[in-house]
Amino acid sequence: MSHAAGSAAPALCKSCQGAMEAAGPARLISAGICDSCLASLSSGNKAACREILQAMDAPILLMQPDPRQVFTANGRALALFGRNLAEAEGHRGGEVFGCVHSFTQDGCGKDAHCDDCKIKAAIVGGFTSAASAESTLTIRSGGGDQLHTLAVSAEKAGGYALVRIERFEPQNGGQND
Repeated sequence: MSHAAGSAAPALCKSCQGAMEAAGPARLISAGICDSCLASLSSGNKAACREILQAMDAPILLMQPDPRQVFTANGRALALFGRNLAEAEGHRGGEVFGCVHSFTQDGCGKDAHCDDCKIKAAIVGGFTSAASAESTLTIRSGGGDQLHTLAVSAEKAGGYALVRIERFEPQNGGQND
């Protein structure tokens, strides 16, 4: 099929491959995903949600609001954090990242250190609008504790928040004892 001179082919949804409407609100994280697929992220169907997240070109967590935990994640996010699906779904973000404060008695989001956490604030903000943050976190892994730079963007998706991991890198010389 050819298009008239000056007219472009309609954009296709990265998930369902359906034609997308040109007009609509600007979305940073879910750009390229049609409104129908975006709405289905609130369906409660983890397999359907994962399929949509897999179509996104970045590490993505889909966070549920209450309790504030990972509902599901795409393979890019799981690989980035060295987790499998069971180690992500139903866990708080800091547990998935490996934040040292998630290992305290109070746990992720409830430890005193979490009160001023920029990453937590961005994720919470993503349930109502769009938010982003970058911070240095101490990450615990099998090799010990190490400082990492973590940057996230969050965006409302129905009753959930889409969280895109913009950056997750160890800092040079960041080993803590």
